[in-house]
Amino acid sequence: MKTVWVGSWLVAVSVLLAACSSGVSIDQDYNQATDFSQLKTYHWYDVSQGQKNTHGNDILDERIRQAVDRELQAKGFQQVTSGDVDFSVNYSITTQAKTDIRSYNTYGGMAPGFTFGYGTGHYRYGYSMMYSTAPEVQTIHYEEGTFVLDIINGGDKLVWRGTAVGRLKKNLSVEEKRQAINNVVGKVLDGFPPES
Repeated sequence: MKTVWVGSWLVAVSVLLAACSSGVSIDQDYNQATDFSQLKTYHWYDVSQGQKNTHGNDILDERIRQAVDRELQAKGFQQVTSGDVDFSVNYSITTQAKTDIRSYNTYGGMAPGFTFGYGTGHYRYGYSMMYSTAPEVQTIHYEEGTFVLDIINGGDKLVWRGTAVGRLKKNLSVEEKRQAINNVVGKVLDGFPPES
């Protein structure tokens, strides 16, 4: 049972960052008391007990780290493998099943349902009847992925967080996955460091 869960989780994670760039919602938040101009060096956060955010998917982990390193170093930050640093970087990935329910008007502008009437006049009487169909309802089930990138200061406090949320896409080539990861990581880090 555990093997099946991990396997399905890895399939979902492998396409998490492969959502279309226009369909990804990006958000950033940060501690306003932090002087981000003092941050120069970084390393990757040491996750306790050797846990990995990708549940053993070393390929995905390496792609994400390379994309983050490339973006940070392009901004002038220096990665340090040992000794003291100004900040640490960490990321996490989650997936969630979602349902989208949509209603479409298919009855040409009239109120949906069945109506019946009877009327009389001075010389005539009559019946009237009208039927119109109800709106069409469509239910779509899909997976939504969330990518969170954290910047942690030397005091082990979170000082900046970037988030990307989007619908997962499937059946992408290796190159499409790599490009999608680069695009999403670039958009998340576009707001780091925040403007003073």
